[in-house]
Amino acid sequence: MAFAVTLLFDPDTASAIAARWELLAAAGVSRSMLDLDYRPHVTLVVHDGPLQAGAAAALDDVFAEVDRTAVTLTGVATFGAGSGVCYAALAPSADLMRLQATTVSAVGGACRPHYQPRNWTPHCTLATEISDPEMERAKALFDQDWQCLEGFFVMAELVEFVPVISLKCWSLPAARSIRMP
Repeated sequence: MAFAVTLLFDPDTASAIAARWELLAAAGVSRSMLDLDYRPHVTLVVHDGPLQAGAAAALDDVFAEVDRTAVTLTGVATFGAGSGVCYAALAPSADLMRLQATTVSAVGGACRPHYQPRNWTPHCTLATEISDPEMERAKALFDQDWQCLEGFFVMAELVEFVPVISLKCWSLPAARSIRMP
């Protein structure tokens, strides 16, 4: 089994992404994300094999310091010909890049190459395992009326997959104020 650490969107943003998954399914392009039966998310890290001892506790420390984070999905892209993946790109964020690198470090061990901090592309997957012509069709469907989606990450989750099984969740609170003594 593999495991991953994901960030989950607020309900409104999640609904907007799920509607795009439904659009792809209705057009006969892909049901992959609907069939996954997991909420819209951004994956920070993926590991194959067992969870290393202490990883969940290390993630407790990481997410104890993370507040609800604003996110903007800016447009639709792919990882290129033959990748089979169509995704919603995230606006650049130094905070998100730091969080991803910190998460990879906390989990320990070797993660999948595309999730190494210098190789990671922040994205929300819209479809997987589709042909190049279907990727172009998906992009054309979204290009008709794409509008940036602005929302928040409200939760982090450690999951095992496939099927997706939640192992641990962390709520991300609204920004905490700094208290001066």
